[in-house]
Amino acid sequence: MTREQGVGPMGGLPLEATDFVGRGGELASLELALAQSRLVTVTGPGGVGKTRLALRAARRSRDTSGQEAFWVELSALTDPGLLPHTVASALGLAQGEAVSALEAVVRRLQSGRSLLVLDTCEHLVDACAELAQALLRHAGGVTVLATSRQSLNVSGEHVFSVEPLPVRADGGDALELFVQRAQAAVPGLVMDQEARQQAVKLCRSLDGMPLAIELAAVRLRALPLSVLIEHFANGVPLLARLRGGTPRHETLRAAIDWSFGLCTEAEQVLWERLSVFSGPFDFDAVQYVCAGGVLDPAELVESLAGLVDKSVLIRDGEWYRMLDMIREYGIELAQTAGSREDLREAHCLYYTELARIFDRDFDAAGQISRYNVLRQQDGQLRAALENSLDAGRYHQAALLARSLWMYWIIPGKNTEGRYWCYRIAEHLAPGTAERAWVLSTNAYLAAAQADPATYPLAEEAAAIATAIDDPDLKGRAHQVMHMAALAVGRFQEAFAAVEKAAAALHATGNRSGALTLQVQQGYIQVASGDARGSLEMCERNLRRLADNDVDPGWLHAALYYVKALSHFELADYPGSTVSAVAALRIENVMGDILGFASNLELLAWIAFRTERLDNAAWLMGAADAQWQRLGGRLIGNPVMEQRHLDIERELRESLGKERFAARWQDGATHPVGAVVERATAGGGLAPELPAGKAPKPLTRREREVARLVAQGLSNREIAEHLVLSKRTIDVHVEHILAKLGVGSRQDIAAKLDSAP
Repeated sequence: MTREQGVGPMGGLPLEATDFVGRGGELASLELALAQSRLVTVTGPGGVGKTRLALRAARRSRDTSGQEAFWVELSALTDPGLLPHTVASALGLAQGEAVSALEAVVRRLQSGRSLLVLDTCEHLVDACAELAQALLRHAGGVTVLATSRQSLNVSGEHVFSVEPLPVRADGGDALELFVQRAQAAVPGLVMDQEARQQAVKLCRSLDGMPLAIELAAVRLRALPLSVLIEHFANGVPLLARLRGGTPRHETLRAAIDWSFGLCTEAEQVLWERLSVFSGPFDFDAVQYVCAGGVLDPAELVESLAGLVDKSVLIRDGEWYRMLDMIREYGIELAQTAGSREDLREAHCLYYTELARIFDRDFDAAGQISRYNVLRQQDGQLRAALENSLDAGRYHQAALLARSLWMYWIIPGKNTEGRYWCYRIAEHLAPGTAERAWVLSTNAYLAAAQADPATYPLAEEAAAIATAIDDPDLKGRAHQVMHMAALAVGRFQEAFAAVEKAAAALHATGNRSGALTLQVQQGYIQVASGDARGSLEMCERNLRRLADNDVDPGWLHAALYYVKALSHFELADYPGSTVSAVAALRIENVMGDILGFASNLELLAWIAFRTERLDNAAWLMGAADAQWQRLGGRLIGNPVMEQRHLDIERELRESLGKERFAARWQDGATHPVGAVVERATAGGGLAPELPAGKAPKPLTRREREVARLVAQGLSNREIAEHLVLSKRTIDVHVEHILAKLGVGSRQDIAAKLDSAP
């Protein structure tokens, strides 16, 4: 699955790696079901093609209706309690408020029309049913499309059963799938009439199961078609009868058995070991978790390439993943061999070390790269935490959680991080260092949500740190106590905590902790009227980062934001703009929604103070779109919130309600890329948008694309019609939406005739 980095939603529909074959009638019926029912569950056995059919239907529904579409992949999720958090992440929610993940999801989907796809629900049926019921009850504009080997059994559910591909006398869709995959596996392969007739026989032996057909087609790289036919025509029905399962499921199982049997011994061992991974993983993880025994370094590389070649593994750039049925097969192998728990422990150790490096080197060069490696493997981190708890390795779970504190803060995964902290803390003895570390992590996440629950958590952590006199722990615990005390208005305790934290962090050489503490202090200095002192701190630490050749990362963005606030308080609006834009660019890359929203908000205030009122309203609307994802504005800070309300009120009075609303809405509905482009144009000093200024006219090509959009064509269909790449059409459509000032494809037709 390929997704863009940045502050945009992470749950957009994934790309299709191969062409979609057949299923025309089923696709039309599924689209009709989605138009008539708000909950549709696509059911069928593993390997029958539920996910591909749902993905194609979702894409067509999105492109024709203009509604938002979100994809939530659940195969790697094992804890039902994390389902709302996983959906929240797919929606791009940062959960800035201390509300449940389910409430945040419902809030996000209550307005507008959207399609939410839950892929692979069978192991989480009850949790998915509860989520679907909540959405059907409280979010009237959302349609839920689920894929599962069984129905969710929810009132109002439309169950759409998918059968294997039909194998007609001429082959039909099954033959077309085989031929396409075979020719992809063996470039230049010619399928004459005789070969096609043989392939029809093979597809019939495989009961038309798409995954079985694809696995067989790949084997043409090594075996002639006649050998494939002989094996499956004679072997599969017998295997099905002997196992006593459903014929179609056993047909697929037999195909996987056979693929496994054609692997080398080393490839078989690697298949077994790779089943421990949930979701995408990279080669470094494979080396750490899977090497050993027959898999020496050279053999490991060779076997990994062999499994990709045999379509056991799917490679997407530097990332690898397994299809669910293939992974389930590997898990069975590991359980039979008795290696499952050892693999899970090695997996946990690897990801714990990866998180520790990110935490330890937070102020070192390459931070964004390390962060993105973790971000891409979010499912692996969840699996590592879950596996540690299941196995009773609570110390390891605590070490991983304490190392993820900033990883959870940056994208706004506060609520999920706190979920894990509460679960882990239940198993840790009172008064222990492990418990204090987890409590302080929980308290930090809670403080960033302005949740009063932060104080007792931080208080206990600080008491333990003092009692056991652990310098590293004291630094973290008192740093967190500073934030927690401020969150509940205990200012004297906050000042005392910051002195203790600074001393401990300095004594242990914790530079990133010390710098994060200074950022906290700087923000408070600005709010309390000491903008010059805050400005000096920011400039001093930015110079220090530059002297150490640290490339831009979260600490830079945080310092730039506090610096921008300081300049703003000193009425240095050009200086404030430069710093806010610098922060904004880093935050966009990292996906830091809180920072992104905060700097858009600040740029709106600057525009207001410099009498660019239309720009101010536009930027406020753009910021509001991000605040909506967070669930709250300005972390509940009363001083900042009052300033927002004052500026908003004056803008409404100056511009008039209609003009203000139009500018606000235009900013709120702009694509994220366009927001960044405009907010940073001219160093953040983009020319004012006067009320009477006409929007930019559509180019000839944009008008041509807009007409095709208005006719209901998808971007891919437009690309084929105009003989252009789909990415080019995607860009054109973004520009059209921005120029017409509309937020969805369905509004283009109404605006087209009046467009310049």
